[in-house]
Amino acid sequence: MSNNYCKPDQLKDGDVKICKVKLVVPDDKNYITAVKLRGFLGSLFADDVEFHHHSERAYYYPLIQYKRVKGDLFILGLQNYAKILMNKMSVVDSISTSHGSFKVHSQEIDLTNWQVRNVSCCYDFMTPWLALNEANYAVFKYCDKEKQKAFLEKLIVGNTLSCLKGLGIFVDYRIEAFMVSFRSFCVGAHGNPFEAFTARFFLNVDLPDFIGLGKSVSKGFGTIRRIPYDS
Repeated sequence: MSNNYCKPDQLKDGDVKICKVKLVVPDDKNYITAVKLRGFLGSLFADDVEFHHHSERAYYYPLIQYKRVKGDLFILGLQNYAKILMNKMSVVDSISTSHGSFKVHSQEIDLTNWQVRNVSCCYDFMTPWLALNEANYAVFKYCDKEKQKAFLEKLIVGNTLSCLKGLGIFVDYRIEAFMVSFRSFCVGAHGNPFEAFTARFFLNVDLPDFIGLGKSVSKGFGTIRRIPYDS
């Protein structure tokens, strides 16, 4: 664990309180996607809009995020939703989907604080990054490779600013990104095909692992992880 973590009772201005819950569901056979997990818990906790994100509000950064990463199911609770998530998970002993009901064998719950710092870090997207909307997709497709790289770097900066704003964190330095590599591919989201990306990039903000950047982060898209980078 990085020394960027601190104990939950040591929260300072600019820190992120995080609850990461890993659900161990041995028999689900990958039937439980991030979207299905969101649907089940959103119904279970229907009295709290943050768990299902069905709201009249304009876009805001989700403080509850559902993820499926390399076959494992995770839920992330951020800021004031860190302890809310931790407390609510005590009643979750199974997950029901259209494929049936699956017993939760165990939960691994990690409650920590993360100090956001102005430090250069290298990241990979662990899940597809939805970077483009309908308007900027047309612009992106007509750019050459180098301009596409610069275009995506600006989008990562914008995604990071939106993330920090949603977490109530405001920085006094210019955020910069450098794209090491990227590859586009098609994914299904919201019942439609979207162009998504896998990418490796540098960012001068030290963000916590498993947090999401870009569109549909509540459904598991755009999940990042810091990686060592020596070359």
